[in-house]
Amino acid sequence: MCPELDKNDTVCYPLYIFGRRKQRATSAGTSTSQEVLIMKKLLVLALAAMMLLFACAGATAEASITFQMGGEPENMDPTLNDYSSGSYALQSLFRGLYKYAEDGSLVPAMAESYEVSEDGCTYTFKLKEGLKWSDGSPLTAYDFEYSWKRVLDPDAGSETAYTLYGVIKDGYECYVSKTVAVDDLPIRALDDTTFQVELKAPASYFITLTASTAFMPVCKANVEKYGNDWVNTPETYVCNGPFMLAEMKKDESYTLVKNPNYYNADEVKIDTVKYVFLNAPETVKMAFDNGEIDIATSVNSDALKAYTGTDKLMSSDRIGYRYYEFNCSKAPFDDARVRRALTLALNRKILTEGILQDATLPQLYGWVPYGIKDVLDESTDWRDAVGNAFEENIEEAKALLAEAGYPNGEGFPTFSIKYTPSTELENVAQAMAAMWKQYLGPNCEVTAVESGVYWADETGTRASGDFDIAYMGYTLDYPEPSAAFTVLENAEGKAKTRWDCPAYLEMCSKMRTSLTNEEREALYKDMEALLAQECPVMPIYNYVATALVSERVKGFTRNSNGHPNFEYCTVTE
Repeated sequence: MCPELDKNDTVCYPLYIFGRRKQRATSAGTSTSQEVLIMKKLLVLALAAMMLLFACAGATAEASITFQMGGEPENMDPTLNDYSSGSYALQSLFRGLYKYAEDGSLVPAMAESYEVSEDGCTYTFKLKEGLKWSDGSPLTAYDFEYSWKRVLDPDAGSETAYTLYGVIKDGYECYVSKTVAVDDLPIRALDDTTFQVELKAPASYFITLTASTAFMPVCKANVEKYGNDWVNTPETYVCNGPFMLAEMKKDESYTLVKNPNYYNADEVKIDTVKYVFLNAPETVKMAFDNGEIDIATSVNSDALKAYTGTDKLMSSDRIGYRYYEFNCSKAPFDDARVRRALTLALNRKILTEGILQDATLPQLYGWVPYGIKDVLDESTDWRDAVGNAFEENIEEAKALLAEAGYPNGEGFPTFSIKYTPSTELENVAQAMAAMWKQYLGPNCEVTAVESGVYWADETGTRASGDFDIAYMGYTLDYPEPSAAFTVLENAEGKAKTRWDCPAYLEMCSKMRTSLTNEEREALYKDMEALLAQECPVMPIYNYVATALVSERVKGFTRNSNGHPNFEYCTVTE
C-alpha cells in the first residue's frame, strides 16, 4: 500500500536493553555515556544468563526476529490507514488478492487467478478455496466487497480512499462528489470465491494495487461486532496474513506470531516477529551493534559509515521522497514566483551529501520520484526518461524574487521552516535557511514543533495552516506517476498546501479517463511542468530503503514502498 507521512518522529522514546524499557524525555537523536555504560553492563549479564539457559535447556528455540521501526503505527486498519508506519505492520498481518514474491514479482495471494474484459475495465478474480481468517472463520469474496466499499464510503472517512477512487469506476463520485451511493459501486462478490470490480479506465498497474494495504480485506463480521475498536487489542484483532497480533505495548513494541490459518503457513519459517519502536538513530545503531535488534530501519550517517561495504547494510529503491510544503494561502507564499524562487535557490547536493552525509540519496528535480517505470518504455525509469522538471538556478531565482517585489530580499518578511524534533531535520532546515539568506537575502527561522502537535489531524501545525514552510515525507502507494499527482489533488487533505489551481484539478480528472499510453505520458509531463512553475511543494531528495540486517537473518525483503516482508525469512543461530 502505502504512502508515508513521516509521523514517526518522537521526542520521548523507549530504549531497549534485552527486553527492559527505559523511558527517556530528551531530544530525539541524543544518547549519553551513562546509557552506554548501563547497556554494556546489562549486555554482559544478559549474555551470561543466556549461556546458562542454553546449557540447561534442551528445547529447540523458536525462530524469532526483532525489527526496529521509528514509531508506533498510526492506524492498524488497512482500510483506513494511510501511513507508512501502519503499513510496516499491516504488510505482515494482511494479504490482498496479490502479494510480492521474494524476488519482488507479483504473485497470487488470496486470488487463484483473474480474467480481464476486452475493454480492460472489468476484472474478475477467482479466490483460493478454503481461505480463513486468523480466528478460523471463512474468508470469502464478500469480505473483499465489504472492505473495498468501506474504503470508498465517505462516512468511514478513510484517508486512503484516493487510492481506490483513482481507478475504480464511480469511486470518485462516491467518496468526493457523493453523487453515487456506496451500494451502487461496481464492486461485487458473485459468490464465495468470485470477486468482480469495474475500473473507470484501463490501468496496467491495477494488479499491483491489489497488493497494497488499502486493497487488503478486513473481516466483515469482526468489524461489525467491534466497530473501529477491533484494532485496539490482540483479542479482537482478526487478520489474514502470515502473522497475527499477539501483544501490543503502546509506544514500546508489538509482537506478531505465525498465523496457523494463513493459506501458505507451511512455508512461513518465522515463529515470532517483534516490532520495537525506537526513534533516535544513535540508540538504534547501539542496539544493533549489541545484537538486541536483528533489523534496523533508522540508519543514520554514522551507521552508513560503519556498515557500508558489509553484508549487513541493505539498500533498495523506494518510491518516496522528502519535500517541503508551502502554505500557499499566506503572503508572500501565495505568489508562485516566490515559491519557485525559493525552490530554485537550494543546492540539493550539499543537503544530501554535505548535511545528511548520504551519497546514496538521489537529488530530486521533479515531483515523480525515481523507482517508477516509464509509461512508454518499461525498461526505463520515468524520471530518467522525461528528465528534470526544473534545475537549480540562482540567477533566475533572484529575478523571480525581484519581479515579485523583493529585489535582493528587500521587504521580504521573516519566515520560518517548521519540522518535528530531529537533529538531521534541524541541520537541513538551517542549511536551507542559510542558502536563501546567501543567495536571495530573506531571513528564515527554523522551528521544531513537537510531533503530536505537528501531525494532529485537525488542530495540528499542518492541518491548521500554522506554518510558512513545513517539512513532509511521503511514500507512494504504487509505482505509477498518477500516484504522485493524486497526492497534491486535495490541497486541504493529504497535501496541506492550500494551493488552489483549477487547471491542475482538470488534469487530475483527465488522468482518470481512458487514455492511450502516449496521451498519458504527455499528460503527466504537462502536470509536472505545471507543478514546476507553481511550486506548491519543494522536492529535495528521493528516499532509499536502507536497513541494517543481522547475518542471522536470511531472506528479508522490502517492496517498492519500503515495507518489510518476513514471509520468506529464515534465521540461523
